[in-house]
Amino acid sequence: MNIGLCRISSVSQKDNTSLSNQKKMIEDYCKMYGIELSNIISECYSGTTSNRNGLNELKQLVENGNVKSVVVMKLDRLMRNFTEGVIFIKYLLDNDVKIISVMEQIDTSSVSGRFLVNILLSMSEMARDTIVQRLSNGKEKRFNDKERVCGRIPYGYKKKNGLTTVDAEESRIVDYIFKKYLTLTKRGLTPIKRMRRLRTLLVRNGYSYRGKEFTTHNINYILRNSFYFGEMRYGNKVSKHNYDMIISKRLYNLVNR
Repeated sequence: MNIGLCRISSVSQKDNTSLSNQKKMIEDYCKMYGIELSNIISECYSGTTSNRNGLNELKQLVENGNVKSVVVMKLDRLMRNFTEGVIFIKYLLDNDVKIISVMEQIDTSSVSGRFLVNILLSMSEMARDTIVQRLSNGKEKRFNDKERVCGRIPYGYKKKNGLTTVDAEESRIVDYIFKKYLTLTKRGLTPIKRMRRLRTLLVRNGYSYRGKEFTTHNINYILRNSFYFGEMRYGNKVSKHNYDMIISKRLYNLVNR
């Protein structure tokens, strides 16, 4: 089926983009080019959000494999946010749904239409890569400056007045985990049994990991994290950090040998 989509961001929007005007333009276009419309979905929402009833209805029809093409007055009727708009356009194309924009004369069934959409997709990808690169450069700078933790603050530390400091309660638990694991190792238990036994002890003692019960995954992450003895990693780089240590390097090595 062929579906028309109309959207206005407010009931007071100008007449030239009103729902009735959009609907008429879509109907006239489809009549001119012999496109049989099954339905026109109309909504009054801000295009900057993907939480829209009309859009959700359209997605459901697409998921059911019932949509052949989507006709809009302009591409910004799909979404005003550029990135989300391009993502949705790609979603439609990946599901073999043709996109037709009346005013912009874009029809993805044509070579020129696909070319224009590919430009939009390429621009979006470049913008996303630029953001990723900026984030990566920022993390590397923080790593080199040894002033801030790259990524999430490890369990056992906290932010206070913009500074990373040791959390008294959590650091005590970290110390307990390392020492108890070493004790279980000396008893000859297998790695899996050590983890399970340690988790049982943590839960029994009422210790929690960020408000939830400890899992063996949490425990393993802590035991393998060299940050606790003063070492910071970013990619393949290793450096000493300027934060307080929770355990000694010797204890870390005994646990991880």
